Amino acid sequence: MPRWLSISSQTARLRLVQLAGLTAFLVAWQVVGSAATYLYSTPVRVLGDLGALIFSGNLVSRTLFSLWTLAVGLTLALVIGVTIGMLLGRFRLFAVIVEPYLAAFYSVPRIAFIPLLVIWFGIDRGFVVVTVVLAATVLIVFSTAAGVREAGLAYFEVARSFRISGWQMFMKILLPGSIPFIATGMRLAVQRGLVAVILAEYFVGLPGLGKLLRDARVTDATDRLFATAIACMVLGIVLIMVTSSIERRLSRWRPQVF
Repeated sequence: MPRWLSISSQTARLRLVQLAGLTAFLVAWQVVGSAATYLYSTPVRVLGDLGALIFSGNLVSRTLFSLWTLAVGLTLALVIGVTIGMLLGRFRLFAVIVEPYLAAFYSVPRIAFIPLLVIWFGIDRGFVVVTVVLAATVLIVFSTAAGVREAGLAYFEVARSFRISGWQMFMKILLPGSIPFIATGMRLAVQRGLVAVILAEYFVGLPGLGKLLRDARVTDATDRLFATAIACMVLGIVLIMVTSSIERRLSRWRPQVF
């Protein structure tokens, strides 16, 4: 049997096992949900509620609101994270001073900052944007710093032999060489940023996906809770697929250390 045909058969079997597992889960969910309708929902009811949200336009408008907030926050996080990451990876003294504080900040749960952020930024859209920036920036900083260090290690001797200035070193070697690492940081930042957007909207009641979850909780609408959670999950999967594709493309140019 040709090798490609063997691989195709293995992939087909794997997909069948996954489909069987998903079917068993949905059947079990339907049975349990039908027996305890107040505490649980069922796939049929969740699908119906999800369809109602989509056709009413409510889900689309709230998703666009959350995505726009996420995009603004990630743009700011990218600018701040790349700037700090470049400095962190290039200058050892700066890394010695700043890196312990960044590591300490990264280890603190973001929810601990929410009361302070509400006091400082209120409960409007700015609060959600700042929440995304805080959640995503450190990931981009560390990824960029790793890229700068690897690019510098690979090309430092070449740059010195050609007497490249510090600015040219940044713009022509370190920044291009760290782009695949920045893409990796962005992929991780998108995941964390989406969680931050939904949590922040849930707390302050802005009209996004978080508000949709909050309204469902207040009214004990289990069907709406499950439907919104599934919508958030699908959105997260789509964002991960997009950012992973970009990361794979950019990683083709990742510098190799000899």
